[in-house]
Parts: sequence; C-alpha cells; structure tokens
Amino acid sequence: MTRLVTARYQDPLDLIWLTCASELGFVIVRSSDAYASFDGERTITLSTREHFDDDDSLAQLILHELCHALVAGPRGMRQVDWGMENVDERDLVQEHACHRLQAALADQHGLRGLFAVTTDHRSYWDALPLDPLGAGEDAAIPLARDAYRRARKEPWAAPLERALASSAALAALMRALPLPAESSWRRTRALHASGFPEGDEPSQRCADCAWSHGGGGATRARCRQTRSRRGISLEARACVRFEPKLDEARCGSCGACCREGFDRVELRARDVVHKRHPALVVVDGFGPHLPRPGGACVALTRAEPERAAELAAPLAEVSYRCRIYADRPRACADFAVGGDACLDARRRVGLSA
Repeated sequence: MTRLVTARYQDPLDLIWLTCASELGFVIVRSSDAYASFDGERTITLSTREHFDDDDSLAQLILHELCHALVAGPRGMRQVDWGMENVDERDLVQEHACHRLQAALADQHGLRGLFAVTTDHRSYWDALPLDPLGAGEDAAIPLARDAYRRARKEPWAAPLERALASSAALAALMRALPLPAESSWRRTRALHASGFPEGDEPSQRCADCAWSHGGGGATRARCRQTRSRRGISLEARACVRFEPKLDEARCGSCGACCREGFDRVELRARDVVHKRHPALVVVDGFGPHLPRPGGACVALTRAEPERAAELAAPLAEVSYRCRIYADRPRACADFAVGGDACLDARRRVGLSA
C-alpha cells in the first residue's frame, strides 16, 4: 500500500535563502542546463546539485546572485544576467565587486567561510582582506561600497538581515556538534563583542591587542576597530583583527607614519629643523613642512637586512629610521607609538586591517 506523503523535506539553509529571494521578488528555478543565470525580470535559474562542488550550496548561490543584483543596481536588474556577458574578462570588475559585497555581508555574522564563492573565481575570494570594503586600488571597491549601501536600505535590508541572522543561528547550533573536519559548518565563526568574527587562536586576548584602549575600567576596554559603545572584556578571546600591541622595538620595522600614512609633516616656527636642516624644508601656500616625495618623508631612510635569517622575520624585512631624529619636529616627537594616529597610519599602508 502506498503511503500518502503530505510534506516535503527541505534543507533548512536552502529554505532560509529561498525565502529571502522570494521576499525580494525573485523566483528560483533549478536546471541542469545553466549554472547560474537571470532572465532580466524576476527568475534566477541555478544549477542542480550534481553540478555543485562538494563545498557549494544552493544558499551560497542565491546569496551570490542577490549580490550581483545589488552591484548591478536598478538598471542592471532589468537586464539578462545583470548586464554581464560572462564570455571574457570585460565584466571582471563587476564580478569582483559582487565577491567583496558577499564577503562583507557574510562577515557580519561570521559566515564568510560558509558562503565562499565557487568556480575559478575562488582565488580572488580567498585573497580578499579582512575588510573587503576597505580602501585600496581595486576598481571593484567603489562598486562594492555602492552595492553595500543599497543592501542596507529597504527593500533589501530586512530580508537580507533576516536570512543572514537565521543562517548564523543555524551555524551556532552546528558548531556545538562534533562535526567532521571537512564540514563547511566548521568554517563559520561566533561573533566577538566588537562585532567582528572571533579569531582562530584561543590564546590571543583583547588585553594584548593593539586596538584595545582604556576607558572601561580595569577589566574592560574599548576597541578602536569598532564604533560600538559597548565595553569589551580584556580577557575575551580576540577577534580576527587581532594585532599585537606596538612598542618602540617594532617601530623601526613599520615606518607607516613616515611613509604613506600621512601626506606631510607640518612645521612650527620653533622647530629646530628650520636651522639645522633647511634643505629639507619646503614652504608653500599651506606653510612650512617636510615633503613626502613618493610617499616617504625626505628624512626617512630604509635599510635592507644584511643577513638572510632576518628576511624571515615578520615586519623585519626593512628597517626604517629617521636621519634627523634628534632634531625631529614637534609633530613627530608628540606622535605616540600604538596611539590612534599610529594605528591609522598602519591601516593606510596596509599593515593593519
């Protein structure tokens, strides 16, 4: 006797994203005839399971196509395949912008590992920095930032946040299980109090991080990486943006403040550099300053290590020194190692996230 079936099982993660797509007005169709396509109206066609890699998921493909929609904007959403040809590299910037947006959205819930993109674009994804929307020369960054702003507004914001939060809740349940080493769920992360994903190293604590600073009492601190007003426990496990505290010993291997971290060094009338090093001083419509041709201060010297062993030491490949250190301007003398300006400079030259 045949049993009457009145329900159908659906993968919960897939169902979360199928619902999100529906709320945004899209219809998801499965077909073995295409890996991913959009008809220019409302139908997104995605491949059937047999064409997936082992670490692919329908949820990831849906999120990816929604990110394409956001990058394409209102005009692109009325074109087949979001206006992309996909036959050569002419639309590579748009594809990369989609990756950066997808990583930024997933990171807010510790899901970048679970929602990693597939196919031969994976190498670009794997090379993305901790802040995929941060400053840089990649032409995809402005497109991704514009798309992110769209994602934070309705009608996108609520369905996307609901889907991401639901996925994160499911991930938390999965992390509590003794999962196989190869499970994609092991690549999800809990969120740190700062709002960033937790780091991989349990021994790293907020107390030892360059970005934590006072203001929360003996056991609490603030994080310079986030605008959150919440205090962070100094004993908490650090987030993915952990960086060891800076000190004078590490200063010479950085040099960010004297390189592209800032545009110029303003001089006061009382700075002795005027008298002792007049050839270095430039005066223009903004006043006297030490110029930075090519980004580096004219007083900065750099020395390569002499021994091969030194080349393997992190942040020790180049030694930066000021050749007028004893006569340096007040602006330089007041510069605090590990302070806000120091960390901003390191971020601008790519030494910090």
